Amino acid sequence: MMKKKNALRTVLLLLLAVLIVSGTAGCAGADPGAFRTEDCLMERAGQRIYGKLYLPETAESPLPLIILSHGLGSNHRIMEPYAERFAQNGFAACVFDYIGGSEESLSDGSMKDMSVLTEAEDLRYVLDRFRGDSRFMQNGIFLFGGSQGAFISAYLAGTRPKDTAGLILLYPAFNLPEVCRRKIPASGNLPDTAVIGKHTVGRRYLKDIMTFDIYTVLGRYAGPALLFHGTADPYVPLQYSRRAVKVLTDAELITVEGAGHGFKGEDLERTARLSVAFVLRVLTLNGCEEPGAA
Repeated sequence: MMKKKNALRTVLLLLLAVLIVSGTAGCAGADPGAFRTEDCLMERAGQRIYGKLYLPETAESPLPLIILSHGLGSNHRIMEPYAERFAQNGFAACVFDYIGGSEESLSDGSMKDMSVLTEAEDLRYVLDRFRGDSRFMQNGIFLFGGSQGAFISAYLAGTRPKDTAGLILLYPAFNLPEVCRRKIPASGNLPDTAVIGKHTVGRRYLKDIMTFDIYTVLGRYAGPALLFHGTADPYVPLQYSRRAVKVLTDAELITVEGAGHGFKGEDLERTARLSVAFVLRVLTLNGCEEPGAA
């Protein structure tokens, strides 16, 4: 029964994506896929957060908003292709750099002072910033993240479930606590620094990630969720996303055959199309108007 339900959902998502594309193709006047960007500079605890908004030209306010979170050691640029696809389909999107999120970050801070909880506070700040913006739907803000950004998005959805309209996770790094445990010596004394993946983090990173169970927190979110995970992910085994779907109330996991930790080419395009369709489906079920509707 569950397999049939998931298959039906996947078909529905694909059909909705096709409808979006065919519907916009027939519009007269301004290019229905046109969008503009604007820099958005924010500040939390005296530190700057760099963000960029993607705003569709033809859709009317208030708009649904998708907040996209990058992974460990990355920055907002990795999320830009998805933000563009959302904006082309009438949704607003925001990409941003976490404080201390990477060496290439346009935000302030050092990776040695960053942790999953400091990033959760960054995302909480960004969410609240846009919840107070009349251009965006108060009940139409979605969280979208990749890798550690998916971990953070899942954490915030679990702590702010009423403020999260939907959750989209790409190859979520739910194995990070186990990775960190292996960095702690038998004595239990936390080292000053540790290398996670290819990136050096500080003691706080190891300490903070041990203070909660991500699956327990995620289980407090009862809203709709869509997860994507590559079958050949060398960093985060697929089993971690399968476990996440079991603790969620309304979730679907779509596996991407042969994909690793990150999507490119057709895998990126397919996951973007399905993400757009997911957002539209959630908005429709919630009784919201389609983006761009007069």
